[in-house]
Amino acid sequence: APWPSNLIDMSPILRSLCSVQRRAAFAPAASASASLRALNRALCTSPSLNEVRLLQQVSRLEARVNELEGQLPARVQPARITDWDNLGFGITPTNGHVRYTWSATTSSWDAGQFVADPFTTLHIHSGVLHYGMSLFEGCKAFRSPDGTVRVCWLEENSARMNMGADRLVMAPVPTSLFLEAIDWAVRANAEYVPPYGSGGSLYIRPFLIGSGPILGLQPCPGFQFMVSVIPVGNYFGKGGATGIHATVMKEYDRAAPRGTGGVKAGGNYAADLLPLKVAKARGFGTTLYLDSVEQRFVEEFSVSNFIGISESGAYVTPSSPSILPSITNKMLMALAADRGIKVEPRLIDFAEVPKMREVGACGTATVMAPIASITDGDAKYDFSNFETLTALRTELQAIQFGEAEDKHGWMREVKC
Repeated sequence: APWPSNLIDMSPILRSLCSVQRRAAFAPAASASASLRALNRALCTSPSLNEVRLLQQVSRLEARVNELEGQLPARVQPARITDWDNLGFGITPTNGHVRYTWSATTSSWDAGQFVADPFTTLHIHSGVLHYGMSLFEGCKAFRSPDGTVRVCWLEENSARMNMGADRLVMAPVPTSLFLEAIDWAVRANAEYVPPYGSGGSLYIRPFLIGSGPILGLQPCPGFQFMVSVIPVGNYFGKGGATGIHATVMKEYDRAAPRGTGGVKAGGNYAADLLPLKVAKARGFGTTLYLDSVEQRFVEEFSVSNFIGISESGAYVTPSSPSILPSITNKMLMALAADRGIKVEPRLIDFAEVPKMREVGACGTATVMAPIASITDGDAKYDFSNFETLTALRTELQAIQFGEAEDKHGWMREVKC
């Protein structure tokens, strides 16, 4: 059938249709509902995309989905097959992931699909395989005492991913699609959100790759945006609570000035593998990088931002365009300010570090891991007091798990 001349004006209606159809896929008894299937099929094969008819069809489908969603049990319960008490930070099979495809032909994202298969097929000349066109994010979903499932400040993750997409000349992911994809992935894997009280959470990994084929360095003609979810525990295991021993890594740099250190590009992490391997062979849990020009100013730990409580009691964290802006750090800074603690994002000379009262590593995966010591060559600096940083971590987690008031509006419930 020919497309209507007012297709652009109808695009909000079509987007609404796609959203309702995705909800329909996970409504209870949807597969057994002949009326729902008939409506869905009629919308997909309608010989005429008349605007009034389409609005009527969308309204009918949405009403039916609302009815079916009303049959949901009070809360989707955690999966019984998972050993919640021994969750580490590794791969656990779940129901599947969400996948969208962007094409240069249409310059737009498709409606997306839920995929049970944990594998994807790529052209052997895909941009991600040859030119490192890869970005990812890390966020989490938490189960509250009443059984609700909530996600944390996803708008910040969306903004950070699109900042990276701009830097790597990749297709941006609209915030509305980013949020929709995560809700879809969480809802379809709701039983894998660890139970309240286990200390675990559902780690959410949105990632964007250049999937189109290219030969020679140029923007990619196609992209895939996917969201996978995995139940996780502490990133550093039990050591994350007692303290991590770090070493200053001067043989290698994490990022260069005016490079890609400020975006969450996959290549940044690949470059850290060898330094981290060297550090662990020497008995350390993580690396601390200094600036690549003078080897003087603190930048980042291996996969986490550096935070500390200074000699004067201020919350300090490095400020540099080479550092990935941590969303967890941003929340901890806000909570510190709420407590009347002076917050100082600034250059931190490593000479200050031995005088600090507390040092920690923060990020989505780690939340806040206390740093028990930092070794720089023959010098070792120990830290035994983590009172302030631990209090901030406890407060943040209380908000995330629904135990404390969310004054900053960071949390949002996902209906499961």
